[in-house]
Amino acid sequence: MKKAKKYSVIRWVLIIAIGIFILFLVPHAFTVYRRGFSHRRGAEIIMREVAQLPYRMVYIAGVDDSLDMDGFVVNLHLRNGNIDSISFYDSRWAIAKHEIDFSIPGEYEVFLYWGEFPLGYMTIQVIAPAT
Repeated sequence: MKKAKKYSVIRWVLIIAIGIFILFLVPHAFTVYRRGFSHRRGAEIIMREVAQLPYRMVYIAGVDDSLDMDGFVVNLHLRNGNIDSISFYDSRWAIAKHEIDFSIPGEYEVFLYWGEFPLGYMTIQVIAPAT
């Protein structure tokens, strides 16, 4: 009888420990990803903004065939009050979505995202080549 009681107490201690783990630690891990990615220093990101658009905003039809995001910079405002600037190439989270046809002159919108969160959009031009 004492042995059965001992195992029962151990079982309840384990159940409570697992419950505490699930209740406190697991939701925190999901919150970090749901709110927008933890920063490399562990601070929570509270706001993202485009600090600088790419250097190149005009492309030549038939000559250029891809979007050049060099110079694109995002500012990350952290809960601890710091602001970190991340360039497009330094980050795996910066995404530019577009449907640019580099063979047809015109204006095209490029939608900028930080992970799944929209930052805004920019307009680029594809111009006809000089003849």
